[in-house]
Amino acid sequence: MSMNDPAAPPPAPPYNVGNALSYGWAKFQKNAVPIVLAALVVVAGLAVLSVLFLAVQSAVIGTSTITFDPETGTYETTGGGSFLAGLVLAALFGALYFVVAAVLGSLLVRAALDITDGKELDVAAIFRFDKVVPVLIASLIIGAATFVGTLLCYLPGLVVAFLTQYTLFFLLDKDLEPMAAIRASFEFVKANFANVLVWYIIAALVGGAGAIVCGIGLLVTVPIVIIGTAYTYRTLNGMPVAA
Repeated sequence: MSMNDPAAPPPAPPYNVGNALSYGWAKFQKNAVPIVLAALVVVAGLAVLSVLFLAVQSAVIGTSTITFDPETGTYETTGGGSFLAGLVLAALFGALYFVVAAVLGSLLVRAALDITDGKELDVAAIFRFDKVVPVLIASLIIGAATFVGTLLCYLPGLVVAFLTQYTLFFLLDKDLEPMAAIRASFEFVKANFANVLVWYIIAALVGGAGAIVCGIGLLVTVPIVIIGTAYTYRTLNGMPVAA
């Protein structure tokens, strides 16, 4: 489809975080049924994983009891595992959570890319896993890097997650190999750091607002954020976006 084709999406407008959010909201309303079904699968899968983590954490680490000794004026912690065991378990869970979230989230990423292409969504189009292997490989690589980064006082893990957040967009949209998609995400984030950071913060706030309403709001806020992220990805890359 050429740029002179009247059916082609218009060139991307100058990027604006507010436009990304409003675009996500407008497109969510037009595609609510199929994209909520996809979001339900993602949210339910991650909720189950979180419950399993809490169960494992309780079984492995146990609970700690803090008591006060009036004679010495000191507090004592008894029971429970060590801080290191808790950190390792949290890092492992973080890596696993990222991998599962990425594989399930690829459904929403694909849907969001289709929306920005102007394609009509249907349930069958969303629930397809034709690129599940490269998605899984990329997720495992990033998950492992996030795990190591989390062990290194947590912050490096956040940095890795931040720099690789557009990996699936490049992988699914450009059909790149996993490592090439990861590198592309790195370069994209570095080249558009200010805009990406502001959108990252806004997206986190929107997602957090959805989580407050007993988690049900995530079925709305997660798709809005993913569509807004697809808009961000395409617009900052100078690619056309469907109106």
